[in-house]
Amino acid sequence: MAFLGNDRVRGYWVTPIAIGVVILLTSCFGSAPLILRVPSVALESVRSIGETKAESSFESSWGNGTQIYNLLVIDVGTEGKQEALDRAANLLGERSWVTVAENRPTIISMNSSKWKGVEVVLRPFNAAYLEDYPEVLRQLEKVPVEERSLVYIEVSKVP
Repeated sequence: MAFLGNDRVRGYWVTPIAIGVVILLTSCFGSAPLILRVPSVALESVRSIGETKAESSFESSWGNGTQIYNLLVIDVGTEGKQEALDRAANLLGERSWVTVAENRPTIISMNSSKWKGVEVVLRPFNAAYLEDYPEVLRQLEKVPVEERSLVYIEVSKVP
């Protein structure tokens, strides 16, 4: 088999063999898990609208993936809950977030125009939203808060 000694012919076989090995390994070991995490710069953009009073995160897993949700309670310095929701949405709008759905005075959903697949859900603060997140409620007990100027924000990345 003298033709295998030819560098040009040998190089011709390297790519198909490498592709075959990758396909074989992928089928044997499955694909890498998908982790949907909000970029830290996107979280900083959200935090910049006011004073963060409490923050936490949780994971939701499915099949071969995990989605990480970030929960924030931010004081936007207003005198009323509706005003807080409106101000938070306006401030995020100034930071390249776009409203995609709203049911005021209850909820506003926004997507980032800078970070693909990153979305926020804004609500006027209500401790009932945090019943499943006692660590956030404990954080709020440790700092002075004006409930009427708080917004509850969930930040996540979607596929």
